[in-house]
Amino acid sequence: MLFRNLLTILLIAVAALSCGSGQDAASGKIEFILDWKAQMEHSGFFVAQQKGFYREEGLEVKILDGNGAPNAATLVGNGTYKLGVSSGAATVIARAKGVPAVSVAVLNQRSPMVVYALAESDIIKPQDLAWKRVGVNFEGIKYQEYRALLTKLNIDPATIKEIGMAGSDPAPLLAGQVDALLGYTQDQPVQVELRGRKVNRIPLPDYGVNLYSTNLIVNEAFTKDHPDVVRRFVRASIKGWDYAIAHPDEAVSIYHAGHPESNLAFNQANFQHLIPLLSSPDTERMGFGAQSAERWAHTQDTLFDLKRIEKKTDVAALFTNEFLPPKK
Repeated sequence: MLFRNLLTILLIAVAALSCGSGQDAASGKIEFILDWKAQMEHSGFFVAQQKGFYREEGLEVKILDGNGAPNAATLVGNGTYKLGVSSGAATVIARAKGVPAVSVAVLNQRSPMVVYALAESDIIKPQDLAWKRVGVNFEGIKYQEYRALLTKLNIDPATIKEIGMAGSDPAPLLAGQVDALLGYTQDQPVQVELRGRKVNRIPLPDYGVNLYSTNLIVNEAFTKDHPDVVRRFVRASIKGWDYAIAHPDEAVSIYHAGHPESNLAFNQANFQHLIPLLSSPDTERMGFGAQSAERWAHTQDTLFDLKRIEKKTDVAALFTNEFLPPKK
């Protein structure tokens, strides 16, 4: 009897842990996992939370720091969390592995990926990288996108001295150890500019390498079992992003108030560079968060050509616009 009671208690404890901490997404209590630690680039979600947009939809949302887009895609796909933030590349790679995460909105319509250099270097186009030292993280998706750029423009990688970097700190550029680095236009180059140095950016989308970037993902089974919850979450989130774009100073203030340890000047500059990435011809037609099969196919084709995925999946399974609110 004692053994049976102990076993019952153990099973209840395991079940409680498996349900997650304080989340019941079906009833509107949601733990929302980010792709990384909270940044100004997630500000629309914090605006939606602070302005009460989630509450108006009957949702109680807790925004959690993540540990990388691939990890977020896995956690959403396996049902640990029902909703999260990923990247277009991570979503495609996850689907190729059979992870059932579905994109319901794309935030960054334009890839933020750039090669950047100090202005005095006179590096202003990809061809200027020949015989230069470029700092790269060989394991990161940035490196793969950069290699796609070289391939597209028929630039021989052998003409570039690639120097391995573990992180994304722009210090090696400022120290003269490299001539250029890979980064996101609203992030690392901004850090350099805030130190009083002028920067040249080479945006990869300008040369035809334009992978979908930050996107909102949902567990596939959850979209089928609880479509109304997904619809309400997406609607409130987009309302938050629309408000943030229309009121950038307030959006920065809201984010900074919740994250006082962050750099206010960086948050302001970051958001100004982020806003242009959030619109596209698709959003002009369908509103914020719009997605197209053509753009998802481009993202998947690029990753396939780079051998980041072994097989392609049905593009229609990668995303849905079903939960986007009508464009106002």
